[in-house]
Amino acid sequence: MNVHQLNRLILLAALITAAFLRLWQLDTLPLGLYHDEAYNGLDALALIRGETFPIFHEAWELYAAEAHGDRPAWTTNWPIFFEGNYGREPIHVYLMALSIWLIEPTPFAVRLVPALGGVLGVWTTYLAATVLLPSSQRERSLVPSLAAFALAILFPAVHFSRFGLRVMLFVPISTLCVYFFWRGVNTWLEDGRVRWADWILAGLFLGLGLYVYAAGRLFPLLFILFVPLWVWRERSRWREVIKPIALMAAISLAVALPLLLYFMRYPYFFFFRIGYVANRGKGTVEGRPLLTWLYNVPRVLLGLFWRGETHFRHNLPGRPFLDPLQAIAFAWGWLPLGRFQVKLRSLFVALWLFTMLLPTILSGDAPHFGRMTGAMPVIAILIALGVDDALRRLSNRGALIGILGFAIISCSWTVYDYFGRYQNHPHMAVDFDYPDWDLGQVMNTFDGHDLYLTPTQEETATIFFALGDRSSNLRLLNLDQTLVTAGRPTTPLVMAVPQDQPELSEQIRSRLAYSDVISEGGVTTEHQLLVIDTVNPRLTWAEDGNHLFGDTIQLLGISVNPQDENIKVTLTWRGLFELDTSYTAFIHLLDEEGEIAAQVDRPPAGYPTGDWRPEEWIQDTFLIPWPENRPEKWSIRTGFYDSVTLEPLGEEVVFD
Repeated sequence: MNVHQLNRLILLAALITAAFLRLWQLDTLPLGLYHDEAYNGLDALALIRGETFPIFHEAWELYAAEAHGDRPAWTTNWPIFFEGNYGREPIHVYLMALSIWLIEPTPFAVRLVPALGGVLGVWTTYLAATVLLPSSQRERSLVPSLAAFALAILFPAVHFSRFGLRVMLFVPISTLCVYFFWRGVNTWLEDGRVRWADWILAGLFLGLGLYVYAAGRLFPLLFILFVPLWVWRERSRWREVIKPIALMAAISLAVALPLLLYFMRYPYFFFFRIGYVANRGKGTVEGRPLLTWLYNVPRVLLGLFWRGETHFRHNLPGRPFLDPLQAIAFAWGWLPLGRFQVKLRSLFVALWLFTMLLPTILSGDAPHFGRMTGAMPVIAILIALGVDDALRRLSNRGALIGILGFAIISCSWTVYDYFGRYQNHPHMAVDFDYPDWDLGQVMNTFDGHDLYLTPTQEETATIFFALGDRSSNLRLLNLDQTLVTAGRPTTPLVMAVPQDQPELSEQIRSRLAYSDVISEGGVTTEHQLLVIDTVNPRLTWAEDGNHLFGDTIQLLGISVNPQDENIKVTLTWRGLFELDTSYTAFIHLLDEEGEIAAQVDRPPAGYPTGDWRPEEWIQDTFLIPWPENRPEKWSIRTGFYDSVTLEPLGEEVVFD
């Protein structure tokens, strides 16, 4: 078997291995669906449904107003940048929308895009390694196929290929850019011809990198650093060299221009995530970014060989980027790289590694393996150079045994660490939001019920994605000692309450009729489900209200109980329509002259009117402190107003 055939055989084995490691049990490993994966899925579903962006799926994203400044948000059905969840590049979400449309909204569909990107990256790394070799070595080197296999079994590459984030899509995009760039360079160096298609495609993929991942914004730096050195080397023919480079730059700029114009309009989103990741983490030196970055260099280098990232969602805590065999091969790979007959290639590889390590070096929490994704292909190539150089010192049979030994041992290491130690780690379920996924799945089985979750939580994307088309039926509220919702009288409801808050569950039981409670036995991991089937929820009041506020909210009833230190006023409302405004309720204590003696103004506690369902019943209790001069005769006045404009909602009502 000649080298060419062996390369093809190893490449085939690499692709099969990569596909298996990335697709096997993809729907359940990792267990659950992490918030960021689910958020991407929600945006993908919004694309499929034709919803208008920007969309912010969670209440904590209050930066939206600051982000747009004096310029209103650009509303569109086809966003060029997804502003939610700190902002994300678009290609991944569009591909995920296609995946969900073809399959269904499941963890498998969410993770399929990075998984296929990881497999594709194995092949494109093979291509990049092929053109990076000097012409004298291409026909007798196993480096391309060994690089493909190294990437196929690299632990971080396997992990991030099974994680529904966008980082792995940058691997095929960047390696295709390198492939076409060096194919163009090789054609010019070897034949004196300019193959314009290669330079056009190199520019295309260079520009596309900005649409994939924030780290792609640093990728053009590789060519900014390398091209002047190449032009200087060929300065006698610089006019010939500069034309294809100028074309590549023009194409990349044209491709990136829509996104660049977006960032010019909203610079907040260009700097927001960069500033967020650069100024947080255990490695940050407050107010000293240069010192932070200097300290990060040894952290990143040691992360390759000794102690890796400790963030569980990004790595088996502490596991180095490379296993011991890969680490030895990576270090060895610098020796043959230095012996390349064309030193320009060695310089490019070194600059490629340096450029793609910058995202983690410039982070506050280095080493960050997700931000090292762009370095994976060049690390795999260096591993391949080391293995190939070592094999050249053996006989043909010894080399074949060496290849098999390296492949089996290193692959087994990854399989054991990922599918064994990592997947069975006690932090897995919590860190990948399995309780939220489980809750959403169980609540989704209650067809025809109104769904509630109390208390609210900051991140809810996993629950909403698990509910799929029924996500709009879930309401988040903070039930406390003053407010309770009875839902719609004609519709049964399910209320999810944390199992570690039994007092909240008892409060709901005491104020509402219920027919069944599902709690233990593995139905949900962290929540108790109160299933209320009665069509006449037990809400009582002393006096009928029968008053409309702006034909929008009906006051059903009121109870007024004077106490020693305050007046306890319980109001029961019904929302007649879906409201766009969150109104503030007010309770005024009026004296004999009709003047305000005391008052309480606040939105309904924990459940703003903008979240109410049409025909939903809500009861809230207000405590009005007695004034110093307690009036002998008094009355209660109540109503609603818009807290922003202070415009009243219809006419107020007075009860004597």
